[in-house]
Parts: sequence; C-alpha cells; structure tokens
Amino acid sequence: MGSDAEAKTSESALQQLCNQAKVSDEAKALLTEESRTKEFLARLVEEELFQDAIRLFAYLLPKREAIGWGCLCVRHVLASPEGKPLPDVQLAAERWVSAPNEENRWAAKQAADKEESKSPSSLLALGVFFAGPSLAAPHMRPVPPPDHLTSLMVASAAIKSGLVNEPKKAKEKYRVFMQKASALMARLQQSPQP
Repeated sequence: MGSDAEAKTSESALQQLCNQAKVSDEAKALLTEESRTKEFLARLVEEELFQDAIRLFAYLLPKREAIGWGCLCVRHVLASPEGKPLPDVQLAAERWVSAPNEENRWAAKQAADKEESKSPSSLLALGVFFAGPSLAAPHMRPVPPPDHLTSLMVASAAIKSGLVNEPKKAKEKYRVFMQKASALMARLQQSPQP
C-alpha cells in the first residue's frame, strides 16, 4: 500500500479496485476524479457504507496485513467477559500472521476443515491457505490460487463477524473495524518501504 494509498489515484484505477472488491453502485457513485483512496474510505464510513469500506480495505492490503486486520476484527467480536477461549481456527489464522510459513498455512487449512463451518474465523483460516503459493499438496505440481481469494475471505470474515452476536449492533462493530483499518493504514504509511 504505502505511498500509493495516499497518492492521488485516478478514477479508473480506484474504479477498477472497487469493481474487483465488488463495492456497491451506491459506493461507486461517491467516486470523483480527485478521489484518493484514504479519503474515499473515510467517505464510505461517513456515509455508513461499512460493508463497502470493509471490502475495499481488504483488497488494498497485502495478504498478511489483510489477514492480520481480519483477525483483529473477528477477535473484537469473539472477546467475551467470561474469558471464553478463542476457537482453534482463529488461533491458527493468528499463528500464521505471526509466522507466515507453510507449516502454519497448512495448519490453518486443517483447522478450517476440522471446524466444517463458515464462521468468520474459518473464513480467515481459508484466507491464510489461499495466501500461499499453491493449493496442491507439497509433493504435487503447484496450483496457484487466484490472487483475490485472500482478500475475499478477509472481507467476508469481517462482514460476517459484524452480523453474528447482536446483528443490530453491526454498524457499531463495523465502525470499530474501520477505526482499526485507519490505525493500520497509518502504521503502514509510516513504516519504511523495502
């Protein structure tokens, strides 16, 4: 992301990203020739088009950072005053963010397979698996995953996590998710580029 996120983005480039992220026509109508990514995201939040903002942000980030942000969003919803332990599938996704290696990537897939659900944590774990170089087992010929699958899984996980447990509070949760997104964007822009 880096300087590209802050730099003026041509409408066609931002439009292309919006199309890829499948943001709504209502969100696309807010685009102008002067739209910058950061300001456009802020406008989506201001207009309470949270799901569009979440989708777009998930597509803006590199895969590891996207999954890390998704983990923060899902963890926010999973937090409970009773101190209930996090699901294994959530921990598997977070483990990969901390150490993005093949062992942890395959462990995330196994955790998602074992859970057999489409929970937000399971979607994140699948996003981890799709972030790797191949969908095929290590001893087989590589089958690269489509590039957009990780972003799609992260966006789906964040959107779905806002709707579980008190769906009437989804907007409040989405607002928190986008606050986390703004903080992450600021950190990424301050970090030195390779």
